[in-house]
Parts: sequence; C-alpha cells; structure tokens
Amino acid sequence: MISFRQYLAEQEQAEEQGKHLTHLRHLEDNLIYGNHVGVGTTSDFLDSVHDHLLGKKTTTHVSTKFDGAPSIAYGNDPSNGKFFVASKSAFNKNPKINYTDQDIEQNHGHAPGLVQKLKDALHHLPKIMPKTGGVFQGDMMYSKGDLQRKDNKVHFTPNLITYSAPKDSAEGKKALNSKIGIVTHTEYTGRGGLQSMSAGPLKASRRAEFQHHPDVNDIDPTDKVDTSNFTPDEQKKFAMHKEAFRKSYLGAKTDAFDSLAGHESDLEAHVNDQVRKGGRPTVQGYMNFLADRHKKEISKLKTQAAIDRKKQAFAKRLDHVNANSEHFKKILDMHHHMQKAKDVLTNVMAKNGRFETSIHGEPAAPEGAVAVNKNGDMTKFVNRAEFSRSNLLGVAFRKKGQESAAE
Repeated sequence: MISFRQYLAEQEQAEEQGKHLTHLRHLEDNLIYGNHVGVGTTSDFLDSVHDHLLGKKTTTHVSTKFDGAPSIAYGNDPSNGKFFVASKSAFNKNPKINYTDQDIEQNHGHAPGLVQKLKDALHHLPKIMPKTGGVFQGDMMYSKGDLQRKDNKVHFTPNLITYSAPKDSAEGKKALNSKIGIVTHTEYTGRGGLQSMSAGPLKASRRAEFQHHPDVNDIDPTDKVDTSNFTPDEQKKFAMHKEAFRKSYLGAKTDAFDSLAGHESDLEAHVNDQVRKGGRPTVQGYMNFLADRHKKEISKLKTQAAIDRKKQAFAKRLDHVNANSEHFKKILDMHHHMQKAKDVLTNVMAKNGRFETSIHGEPAAPEGAVAVNKNGDMTKFVNRAEFSRSNLLGVAFRKKGQESAAE
C-alpha cells in the first residue's frame, strides 16, 4: 500500500522540493507492490468503504474523482501573500505564477483556452478563499460560457465526461447562477515557497472555512451516502469476493510475495493490458506478455552481443516465473477477487453521485473515487473495465468526427 506521502514523493521528489500530486495506484494493484502489509491495508480499505456505504462511521474519507480540466493551483503565494492562480507549473523548478491577467497572457498565451480558464479563476476564486488564506489545488469544471441547457437540464463537459443536473435541482440552480465551477480537493502546507510545500487531501474542517459566493460553484467531492443504493444482492456479492480473497491469501505461502521482486511494474502492465482487452490476468498470460515485450525490445537492438544479453536476461526472468508459478497464481487470484469486491463498492458509489454522467450521449459511470485512511494511506476505487469502456467511447467519437470531416 502506498501512503499519501509516498504517493506524492514517488516520481522525483527530493525533500527540499516538497511533495506534489503525481500517481495513485488502483486498490488491487497495491497487492503487487505492498507485500503482506499491503494485503492488510487494502483489506482494511475494503471493509471501511463497505461500512461507509452502509452509513456507518469510519475514519476513512471517501471522495468522488471528478473529470475536470484544467487542474489549477491557487491561493496566497507564501513568498509575498499575493493571490495567484497557476497550472501545475506552479511547482516546477521555474514556476509560472500568475497574479494578473497580463501574467496569464505572458505565461500561457500559446494556449487560449487555458488563458481564459486561468483568468476566470483569478477573478472569481478570491471570493471563496478562507479568511486565513492558504494554497489549494482543484479541477475546473466549467466557466459560464461552457454551460449548456437541454431537455430541462444543465450540462457541462470539462474533459471526457459530461455532467448533467435538472435545472430546478440544487446542483442545477448552483450551476446556472454561478460564473465558474471548481472541485477543490487538495491543500498545500509547509514553510518556504511553493516548491517546498507538501500536498494533502483537503480536510472537511478546512473545507468548512471556505466562504460562499454565488459566482463560484464550489463543488464538494465528498461522497454523499445513500444507504438504499447498497442493495442486499450487492452486499452479498461483495462478501463472496472478500471471502474468496481471504481464502486465497490464507492458502498462499508466506514467501509468495517475495517471488514478485523485480516483476512489479511488468505485472501491473500485464494487468492493464488485460483490462483493455477485456481479459483476466493469468500466469501464462503474463509469460506471453513478457515474450511479446521481449520481441519488441530485441527488434530495436543492432548488435548480436546485445541481442544475446537480452535473450539471456529474458530466459532468466521466464525461468523465475515458471519456478514460482504457484506463487504468481495465488497473488493473481487475490488480485482478481479484490478487484471484483472493489468494483461492487465503486459501482455503489457511482449511484451516490449528485450528477448524471455520460460520454457523448452514452450513459457512463463517474471516474471513480479516492479513499484516504487515518494513517494517510490512500488509493483509488475505479471500475477499470468501465473506465476502459469510457476511453473507448471517447476514441470512437473522435474517430467518427475525423471520418465525417474527411468526407
């Protein structure tokens, strides 16, 4: 299991640079990296999110992932106290910090769409800033001109997913009466300049300090539980996969996870490949995946000596998988049942959403959710098959548009 601090530091973070938002793993993939500790933490995540959806009090915070764009950092620059907005470049070695419209035009004039979004943020986000200040990050959902009215609903499409709400609903009214919509999910803290600050999830107590203004639809991503959405059949299905996961774990030898050393990233890539293809990861499938990668790598080599070295390394990796096939199988069984149990919970959370979601007119689930426990461990709950389908919908629509344009 990856902790929030590890997650933020994963790519390139030296201590003096601060810790900024990078990569977050799927819940079940933490089994590949986390050894026995990861098993316990991911299992606890399943139980706590399960209890959360039943309306029970837990110490795990669950928030909806919104498909917004662009991502915007904003707040009071700790170096001078001035209000600023920025893209993710705020945390680069040579940051582009914007205090005025002129700064935005100078720093981002090559991207007119981004320029307008940053200007909208600069003009309106000060209206909701906590009186105590701070530095935050969120996803822009729309500006006033992005809203569409159709079928007695209001719609906005910041990226791939379209969000819709009845005009007369609470969410519809807030959108229609506002000038921008944003989902703020992160707060930066720490001494020094922006580069030395570290990111963390925006806590409920801190969110409560934000001011209210009709010009800004400040969308709270916190999952709003409706216990009726978690049906008895879904609870039964969850329990079945959770128990199958438990039995697979108890049936594995204590050194099973040691066999994955050096194979973590390749095995995760095999999982992603099977998600795209609609298949299930297996030991034989993994070996086939390695063989395909090996062929591609060999084709790029020019000397026989390099080819021979690559072949020897590949043979060694394949021998290792063969010798530990039972270990790999047990872990992939655990991975499968954890994913299935997680999918049940993810699909329930999708029903809790306050917006209807679609992609190019086709109903689609929200992007997923993020869970953070009391220790700062965090992971994402995403139905990978549905997410893959959503991406394919987007690709198909773009291809259709290109074909129409060519006719």
